[in-house]
Amino acid sequence: MALGTTLPAWPALVFTYFEPIALIMGYYSALNDPSSFVTRQLPSSTALTSATVPSSAIVLTYSLANVFLLLAGLAVVCTVITREGRVTKWYLFMVACGDLGHIYASYKVMGSDVFWNFSEYNDMMVGNVLISAFLHVNRGLTLIGAFGKVGR
Repeated sequence: MALGTTLPAWPALVFTYFEPIALIMGYYSALNDPSSFVTRQLPSSTALTSATVPSSAIVLTYSLANVFLLLAGLAVVCTVITREGRVTKWYLFMVACGDLGHIYASYKVMGSDVFWNFSEYNDMMVGNVLISAFLHVNRGLTLIGAFGKVGR
């Protein structure tokens, strides 16, 4: 059990440090340059240019930034602040479901050819697909007890 959490050491590192920091970085990236945030969702060969990003996409980007901040806070509450292992497990399960939706949304928009061509990925696509898959696998392994027991 890692200090200050109901998680074993590896999941604690991933879900109480790495993930909230990554979410805060996403929050900053979306707020700092929303046009770039939108255009980097696909490889540069198929992406919009910053000049063609519609205002509605900018509004959605600002909204998504707030979701990132909310998720970072929830990650801390559900993996550090709570002392109830069941809360942590349910949080991990629900966010694992969200991981699948996130990856599928990327697949649906990218199309099969782009989705499976990892050499074309930019930083944003790596986060949307590969980091989400990494987190999903680690959530599943944590939930089945592969790293140790969740809870005190």
